[in-house]
This record gives sequence, structure tokens and C-alpha cells, in this order.
Amino acid sequence: MRPFYPILRAPNYPQDQGTRPTSVKWSKRRLQQLGKKTPAMLVATASNLQEALEACQANGLSLVLVDTPPHVEAPCREAARLADLIVIPCGPSAPDLEAIGATIHVLQETKTPGVIVLNQGRPGSSINDKAMAVLTQYGLPVCPVPIIRRAALADAFTDGRAVVELEPDGKAADEITRSWAWIMKHSR
Repeated sequence: MRPFYPILRAPNYPQDQGTRPTSVKWSKRRLQQLGKKTPAMLVATASNLQEALEACQANGLSLVLVDTPPHVEAPCREAARLADLIVIPCGPSAPDLEAIGATIHVLQETKTPGVIVLNQGRPGSSINDKAMAVLTQYGLPVCPVPIIRRAALADAFTDGRAVVELEPDGKAADEITRSWAWIMKHSR
């Protein structure tokens, strides 16, 4: 069985907004439908993110993933400033490939190391190879394991599971496990 990585996610969204990030909704489904409290979920804003990260460290958490909005705003800059590594997921379409330029600019401003992971790749399509070639032009390490859009990813997400819990020996779990291992090699 492949490992499931317990993590703390600290979405960087104001609590008074009517919308919640996908990771918060996933965490709620995980708790309500499966009764699982891991990974822990902490909702923080740009103004209290540093305090939230310090609390995580004080409680012995060695890994925190900060889920930020998909567009660059002040909360993203604050998260980048506090991060050890920024993982930039990017789809293979032209708009996706063009949109990450703003995120890479934030990395350059904050001098934060970053890596790129091709996400939502198309099964059996040459668009994945073309996208990987474009992504290397940004000058950041690009994960050699693309995350392909697979039914198991969506199926697991429905009730708050990780794909390694749904189909531990499936293609999606293999891609997630190998890309995670690659990301961890690039973290400090």
C-alpha cells in the first residue's frame, strides 16, 4: 500500500468571504463522510498566516501546505514570503501555461524556491509533452511525473478521500506518490 501523507493545510482566504477554497470543502467532506480528522485544516488570512504557521510549528507539525487562490493577490505574496518551497500546479492548456507567469514573478520577488507540476494532463495526448517543454522555459524544476486527469482522482475527491486511499495500486495513486516524492526532494 502506498503511503498517505498527513498534512496540515492552511488556506489563505478571508473567513468572511462567502466562498471557501476547494481544500476546505474537501476537508469537510472527509470529516463528515469518513470521520477522518487528518489532514488537519486551518483557515488563515494573510494577516494571521505567520501566526498560524508558528502555531503549527509549536505543535510539532513539520509540514504545512498553504492553499492560496489561483490568482496572484496580496495573500499569495504573503504565503510566498513565508514559504520554504512553492509548488505551482499548471494545466497543459495555453491559458494555463501563460497564467503561471504572474506566480513565477512572485517567486522572483520573494526569492522563494519553486517547482512546477503538470496537473490535469490529458491521457494519451501529446499536449502533455508540449506543455512540459513550455514549462521548462520558466527556469524552475519541472516534475517529470505529470498528474493525468483520471477518474480515480475525481472519485476520491467526492467523499474526501485521497486517491491513494481509493485505489492504492492505480495509475493516479502512482502518479501522486511519485510526484510527491519528487516534490519532497526539492523541499528544504
